[in-house]
Amino acid sequence: MSEDNNKSASQSDWKKRELGALWRREGKNQNYLSGLLKIGEFGVERELRVVVFTNKGKAKNEKAPDFIMYEEKAREDVSVDSVAKTEASSEPAAQEADEDIPTVLQ
Repeated sequence: MSEDNNKSASQSDWKKRELGALWRREGKNQNYLSGLLKIGEFGVERELRVVVFTNKGKAKNEKAPDFIMYEEKAREDVSVDSVAKTEASSEPAAQEADEDIPTVLQ
């Protein structure tokens, strides 16, 4: 019975130290991680949505981080006007998707 109490105490310790969670996602140009971080200040906890991309600059500098984390931007509602503009645009859709990815990661 004491083993169950130790496991429970250990699991509760891990739960107290949990900072968030990440999920693997498949994008058009590359795979990435998406998730949330739990941030607490002055007894108030909030969740911050994040995305994590591999650092494409890693090949140039071995001391560079393997991944770079960004705060996820809130997605805007798609309106009929924006859909019409996108369809009328002569730029390929892949280029538009790259606009959200920082230059360092392209």
